[in-house]
Amino acid sequence: MLTPHYYSDSISLADFTARRNAAFANLQAALPPDAPRLLLGAEVYVSRYLMNNTDLTPICITGTRCALLEHNFSDNFGSETLDRITALTCDHGIRPILAHIERYKALMDHPGLIDELRDMGCATQVNISAFANASFGVRRKLLKYLDSGRIDLIGSDCHNLGSRPPDYADGAAVIVKKFGDSALQALIQNAHTLLGC
Repeated sequence: MLTPHYYSDSISLADFTARRNAAFANLQAALPPDAPRLLLGAEVYVSRYLMNNTDLTPICITGTRCALLEHNFSDNFGSETLDRITALTCDHGIRPILAHIERYKALMDHPGLIDELRDMGCATQVNISAFANASFGVRRKLLKYLDSGRIDLIGSDCHNLGSRPPDYADGAAVIVKKFGDSALQALIQNAHTLLGC
């Protein structure tokens, strides 16, 4: 899945979509015929400007009504944020996937808030490397969240092959050591189910 950043407070959805789609077309043209299927989406920074769009289909992952969302890292997920999430789900029919929940202090400190967001229809995603590389306190909470079913998906947070390459192995090893291979396979299966593949 390809999810380039869409900063909805700094570029219009139309301009972002045009740039993203052109880059995707160039990538597709360069790939061999037997390349894996690529799903296109975006990692959407949620701002008040995002909600000015009448059609948010372009932010959804190919073939789904799911969108990967991020917020300001200091967001406390108060009423303004919850109202935007409600608008996405109720007015636009989008299922929010909350990206890298380990980066939000509010979500790490308040498991009940994660429960509320999941009750609203949100799925939760964690960068798999965080299970190995985050601070001790965050790693410990992530393991508790995984054990209690509060984590739905894992991601690579790959930005490039140099400074931010995909990093699965260390985090996967932590999950398998703590909960067994079935826990890792369940997270992978969640992604297949969500994306219909």
